[in-house]
Amino acid sequence: MTVEYASVSELLAARGTKVQVRVGESLFREGDASTSVYSCLFGRIKIFVTTPATRDLLLGVKTPGQVFGELSALDGRPRSAGATAMELSVVACMSSDQFLDSLRSAPVVAVELLRAMSEHLRRSNARIGARDSESTTVRVGHLLVELGEKFQRHGASTPPMSSVSLIAPSVDLPISQDELASWIGASREATARSLAIFRRAGAVSTGRQRITLHGLDRVLAVTMEAS
Repeated sequence: MTVEYASVSELLAARGTKVQVRVGESLFREGDASTSVYSCLFGRIKIFVTTPATRDLLLGVKTPGQVFGELSALDGRPRSAGATAMELSVVACMSSDQFLDSLRSAPVVAVELLRAMSEHLRRSNARIGARDSESTTVRVGHLLVELGEKFQRHGASTPPMSSVSLIAPSVDLPISQDELASWIGASREATARSLAIFRRAGAVSTGRQRITLHGLDRVLAVTMEAS
C-alpha cells in the first residue's frame, strides 16, 4: 500500500532518520558536499553564512515542521550556508538520493516544496526591498513580529499553538543583536538604537544572546508608530 504525504516535512518525519542535535552542534557547513535533507522536529536550527572576516551572518531560523538543506540536494552543488542547533533539537534526515527518488514518486510533495521555496524567495525579495524603503526600526519591528509568531507556534519548551495571538505571554527569541542586524541588513549600532526604542516602550527586553518580546501587540504598535 502506497502512503501519500502532503508535505516534505511530513515525508521526512515519517521516513527519515531521527537525530538529536546538541546546542551548538553543526549539521553541515557552508561549502560541504550535500548528503542529506533535513526537517526540524523539535528545537531551533540556525541557518547562516560566514563572512571572510569569520563573522556569522544569520539567514534564518528553522522551527518544527520546516525543511532545510534541500537546495544542494536539488542542484548537486556544495552547501550555500551552514546549519547549527540553537538549542537541544531533533531533526529528521534523509539522504539526497532517497529524497530525490521520493519527489519523483510523489508529485504532491514536489509541488508543496516548490510553493515553500517560492514563499521563501518572496520573503527574501521583500526584505531586500525594505532595506531601501523602510527605516531600521520598522525592519526590526517587522522581523521581531515575524519571529515571535513563528516561535509562538513552535516553541521548543511549549506545545505548538493552534493559532497565534498578538496579545500573548512573553516570547524569548534566542538571537543576538548582531544576528538581528545581519538578518535585516543594518549595522549593529543602528539595530541597537532601534531596539532601545522598543525597550523604552516596554515592548522588548534584551540580554546576552536573547531578545524577549513582551507581547507582539506592543512590538507591532511601536513598529507602526515608526512607519
